[in-house]
Amino acid sequence: MAWSALAQQFCLELGFGVLLALAFVPGAPVGSFFYRLMGTTAALPIALALVTRASASSLADPVLWSTGLALAAYPLYSGPIRGRWWVLGLALGLLGSGLATVWIVAQGLDGLGWLGGAVAGASALATGAVAGSVGLAMVLGHWYLTVPKMELRHLRRLNRLTVATLLSSALLCAISCLVFAQVLRASRPPLFAPMGLFYLGTRIAVGLALPLVFAAMAASSLRFGNTRSATGILYASTVLVLIGTAVSIFLQDSYRVPL
Repeated sequence: MAWSALAQQFCLELGFGVLLALAFVPGAPVGSFFYRLMGTTAALPIALALVTRASASSLADPVLWSTGLALAAYPLYSGPIRGRWWVLGLALGLLGSGLATVWIVAQGLDGLGWLGGAVAGASALATGAVAGSVGLAMVLGHWYLTVPKMELRHLRRLNRLTVATLLSSALLCAISCLVFAQVLRASRPPLFAPMGLFYLGTRIAVGLALPLVFAAMAASSLRFGNTRSATGILYASTVLVLIGTAVSIFLQDSYRVPL
């Protein structure tokens, strides 16, 4: 899988993850700027994927149409409009970015079969969901500095979403190792050899296990109403998750298996 396609996948995963996390804070009193900021944060990597994809693809490429759909909905999910129009825009953004991610994975990892393709697509979306939920939770934590009386339930909800996405990603990583065990053993070097295990261990420890510990620490801070400590913890977790996402892409390129 070419690095250009992998870079596009990385961007699409991030965009999808941010939009998914944004769906869990529809009623937070954070003002329109928050939604504009996070909507733009999701749209920029999607737009980058579209631009780089358009330079080497035909108009029949489904990735182009899917990313175009996600970007066309940008004025709705990032603007001051609330209510059902915002929900519609967010749904279209999620649909477009999600389909584009699945398509680009399927095109890059052909020959996996229906089960392998399903695991590959779900793994890519889960990886993006982890990065998006942790990152958006960190940004929302900063908003308590300007809206100190905002209810803590909004940040708690995002932190619970972070835990759910981390567990889902870990489960899908384990399923990938089982489904593609023969392929991974036949690779050079094999994934389960020392060097392969080093990268896989980095992916699991840095990108999944430590952020889970940090999510528990953030939840403990929120029980005492300490949003500053929780935000600092989420900031560190965001860095770890982005490293884990990059390692996941590297492993996919090396072993042609989503991990």
